[in-house]
Amino acid sequence: MFQKIRVSVIKNTRPVYLAGLMSSLFFAVGMQKIDAQAGLLARHGIYTGIFFLCMWIACRLFATSLNRRLELEGYNAETAGDMIYTFVIYLELIKHVVGVSFTLGWIAGVMFCWEYLGDKMFLVPFGASLAVSMIVFLVTFGISSFVDNLHWPSEEE
Repeated sequence: MFQKIRVSVIKNTRPVYLAGLMSSLFFAVGMQKIDAQAGLLARHGIYTGIFFLCMWIACRLFATSLNRRLELEGYNAETAGDMIYTFVIYLELIKHVVGVSFTLGWIAGVMFCWEYLGDKMFLVPFGASLAVSMIVFLVTFGISSFVDNLHWPSEEE
């Protein structure tokens, strides 16, 4: 039992290393722009810590989604070949990029509705925002469902 715990702990260090590398780069680039003031250095250190936590969470979620997708394909993360792993990474990257892009588009669309229609009654910008939200949700859900239905070909196919 303790062997399984140790193996799972060792395998879960990869997101920490990746988040640490990105946070180090964030800190190094930010240090070039900071004057020698203690307040700015402390604030940048706090921002770097928050950035590290966000990147660590994002890497953990991506790794979990890869493992979940491999299990859906009928493979284990340790025994999966390079081709199936590359296939799963591409599918998950497509879903994540589409999700982030449409989330940013949704935020921009809702802000536009409230900025452009804000002088009208409350229900007009609210209804326009709801329409933008539904359209973006349906498109994102459709793309995500389509990508989820793509599978690695089995021996029977």
